[in-house]
Amino acid sequence: MKTEEIKNRIAKKEEETAKTEKLLQKYLNDASREEILVIGEFFKTGDYSLHRPFGYTDAWGKAVALYDARNTLAKYQKQLEAAEAKENTLNEMPEVLVQFKNNLIERWDRYDEWKKETIREKYNNFDYHNQEERRSFYREMRETWGVNWYEFMYMTTEQIHKANVQAAETIVLNLLDRTVEFAGKITDCKGLRVDYDNQGYSIINGLVIGEKGKARVESIGAGGYNIQRYHIRVLVKEVRA
Repeated sequence: MKTEEIKNRIAKKEEETAKTEKLLQKYLNDASREEILVIGEFFKTGDYSLHRPFGYTDAWGKAVALYDARNTLAKYQKQLEAAEAKENTLNEMPEVLVQFKNNLIERWDRYDEWKKETIREKYNNFDYHNQEERRSFYREMRETWGVNWYEFMYMTTEQIHKANVQAAETIVLNLLDRTVEFAGKITDCKGLRVDYDNQGYSIINGLVIGEKGKARVESIGAGGYNIQRYHIRVLVKEVRA
């Protein structure tokens, strides 16, 4: 999830929380002292069963709504922190990793468009009204293309690209995390290079130097032909002195 989307959620939730606080205060003015104390205890403990002696009053309903809204707001704040950290990492990423990421996205986009058109062509050319053929066809499609083949057939180009961007970013961020684990903060990645396997698919190999030591990156690609989508396994190993 992008930071702007999370910020918009936070803004809406903050507005909702402020309105709920005002309504709760209004209802508390008419509540008994005992109920006010119970609501105060609820905000400390989060025990939803505390309202039982009083029933589900307006004050209690708004107290629960406010408690939930604050928890949701805290969850959004954590999501924003994580998203900002991710964006900062991606923005500061070495050019060689940007190239690697973009190559993956480009290849996956092309494959997935081919896959979508292939599935559509097959779907449009079988006899849907023949029950036996329909069962056989659906079973074959699940086995060949996975259980989500039908939904994939209707994905837009934008949805496919977005999913591939997220997948490529995950690979690169995971690679960075494991490199930092072995070598510390990266200080030199001139030894890291984007190569191509014997099918012309992008892989990444080489040496990374960090504040704590060195790490060697090796990647192995597989698939990318027939019905098997290209996937890559990136290995990071500590280089001992």
